[in-house]
Amino acid sequence: MNRFSKQAAALVCAFAACTAFADDGSAGKFTFGAGADYSTGKYGGTQSTDVSYYSVSGRYEIDRWTAKLTLPWMRITGPGTVVGGDRPIVLDGNGSPTRVSVSGFGDVVGALTYTVVEASNLMVDVTGKVKFPTASETDGLGTGKTDYTGQVDAYWTVASGFTLFGGVGYRKFGDPAGVDFRNVKSANAGFTWKAADTLTAGMSFDYREAVFAGRDSMREVTPFVVWKLAPTTKIQIYAVHGYSRSSVDWGGGMVLLQSF
Repeated sequence: MNRFSKQAAALVCAFAACTAFADDGSAGKFTFGAGADYSTGKYGGTQSTDVSYYSVSGRYEIDRWTAKLTLPWMRITGPGTVVGGDRPIVLDGNGSPTRVSVSGFGDVVGALTYTVVEASNLMVDVTGKVKFPTASETDGLGTGKTDYTGQVDAYWTVASGFTLFGGVGYRKFGDPAGVDFRNVKSANAGFTWKAADTLTAGMSFDYREAVFAGRDSMREVTPFVVWKLAPTTKIQIYAVHGYSRSSVDWGGGMVLLQSF
């Protein structure tokens, strides 16, 4: 069994352990997700880096707890200056004049969320995330180190069908040999609007500090729509546009969610 298989198997077991306490008869909900994402950007260099990111995920919700595990596969084509992941990291602005393509399993991400406030029009979540180094550092698919993230998100329903949301986070990066990443703060804000019983639209703005001093922070806008295809089936389609040299130029994707 290779390194990815061993770590992924251990993480799946840990996720199963998180859901085991539902055996006492309390009601919980499991949601399976499958997503595809594509993005491209020059990230301050002269050549673009194209990233295709495919993932499957499992999410289990019970009472105020939510556990989620995401297993990705990805392909990166570019000058070898960008390390893949749930958020690309630019190691070098120029890189090789020869474009190369690498592909393989990405970094597995586990998250545990607790809803600390659950009122009629306000909800506040506290989340801890761990990015496990299951992607190949040699191929440039990951940093080969574990990252830790903590974040707080709030959702406020200000009118029927209209909700504002926002959050702040802090990410501690693991440093590969010879690289010194800064730990960074992040923030997001946006809204959702329930246009119909089966259709919700919205937009989010995301900000993250640069992992290297002197680089631009990441700033991106993401409009999205969510269609409810059936009582337990949803599909989300989104686009992404970046507004800094450290952001993607553009991207987009879709996620299919099936609840049980």
